[in-house]
This record gives sequence, C-alpha cells and structure tokens, in this order.
Amino acid sequence: MDDSTLRRRLNAVLLLLAANALLLFGIGLRNNTRWTIGVAVLAAIVGLGRRAGDDAGDGS
Repeated sequence: MDDSTLRRRLNAVLLLLAANALLLFGIGLRNNTRWTIGVAVLAAIVGLGRRAGDDAGDGS
C-alpha cells in the first residue's frame, strides 16, 4: 500500500471519528447538558496541557 492510499484511508477514519464525536456531543447536550459541558471542558484542558507539553521542547 503506497503512502497516498494510506493517507486517504487515515483521513477517512479521522473524518468518521470527528463526526462520531460531534454526534455524541450533540446527544449529550440534549440529554445531560451539565455533564457534557464538564467533559468538554475537561477534554479541552487535557488537550491544552498536552499541547503545552509538546511545545516545551523537552526533546521527546
């Protein structure tokens, strides 16, 4: 399998995962708003922390 085929398949998988996450987020907002917003904020904090850790230049 060449690189372009693999990249196209990975892009399709990422698109499906993003659509799934948005669908679950929408269902969560409809059913339990407080928990959904809390989970979204927690995910944002973890994501920002991981991004800041990547920018630290620790060589890893």
